[in-house]
This record gives sequence, structure tokens and C-alpha cells, in this order.
Amino acid sequence: MYEDIFQVKSNDLAPEPGKILIASPLLNDYHFQRTVTMMISHNEDNDIGLVINKEFRTQMYLNELIRELKDVPKIPLFKGGPVDRYNLTFIHNIEEIDKSIPLENGLFINGNINQMIEYIKKGNPIEGRARFYLGLAGWEKGQLLNEINENYWIVSNPIKDLVFSNEMSEMWKTSLDVMGEPYRTWAKYPLMPSMN
Repeated sequence: MYEDIFQVKSNDLAPEPGKILIASPLLNDYHFQRTVTMMISHNEDNDIGLVINKEFRTQMYLNELIRELKDVPKIPLFKGGPVDRYNLTFIHNIEEIDKSIPLENGLFINGNINQMIEYIKKGNPIEGRARFYLGLAGWEKGQLLNEINENYWIVSNPIKDLVFSNEMSEMWKTSLDVMGEPYRTWAKYPLMPSMN
């Protein structure tokens, strides 16, 4: 009944590395419902992204994975997607980390993990500078573009402060709000319409 009101058409931005995918409110998939996904790679063979606004049901910490960090304050791990669930990926804005891959808006993905560990051990700030994820999002050849054409995703530019926001549960809504109308209306679609 309300689907036509809230169904916003996908825009013309390509899902290039550094862009974000914002899930349609009508996307009813356990792994991607209300997600914001950072694109890592986009090519003819496949697409890889990183869900940046999902937490694990039980909090996990980077300190549990990397022994050298057992004596530093706990650093949370987040759920990056259902593919390669034990793959560690990190987004950051620390230019000094060698081999980091630039994204957009002063953001980088991965880089020299040993340098990152040393950066943390020296007591440098992590909040607002880096976030760590396990798992990735992946699409087979042509799958993502088909999903965009079916209006499952809106492609947008990331906002650096939002990527590191402590209001992770609000990231999906805020990502749509900052795009203005008609996306702001899209963000108001209830998670469970039958309950309203």
C-alpha cells in the first residue's frame, strides 16, 4: 500500500570504490536490511563492499584477535558482511599508514597492519580515526548493477564524520536525510509497516 510512496528510484552515480550504497527501506534481507555499505572494488567480474553500520549481536574486540593489543583499551569490531567472515578490514583517516588504499573524503581502507598496531600501542586516538570490521559484502558479475536497477540501493558519497559516528544505529537514516528530498521521505519508512 505504501510502497509506491516510499519507493525512491536509484540515482545515476556509479558504485565506484569509496562510494556508499544505502539500502532501500523495502530491501528485506537479513544481512543488508537498513545497511550502509562502503564500496571497495567495482569491476566486470564482481563487486566488493564493506557494511559499515552493523554491530555483532555479542560485542567482539580487536584486542581478542591481536595479542599485541591485549593491554590497550578495548577496540570494538563490527560486522562487515556475510562473505569472508574472518577477514579483517579497517577504514581509517590516518595518512601515515603505508599501503593504505584511498577512498573518498580523506578516507582509506586497510594498509600496513603492523603500522596500525604500533599506532594503537603508542596510545594514539582510534575514536574518529579508525574502525575495524570482520567480513565483507560481495556480488557476482552483474549482480550489484541489477540490484541498483531494481532500486534496492542508492549510491551516494560518504560523509567522513558519519563513517566514524558513535550513532551507528542512525547511520542509515542520516545518510538518506543528508541527501535531501525525496530521500528524506524514504528514510521515514517504518521497519515493520504492519506494526504501525
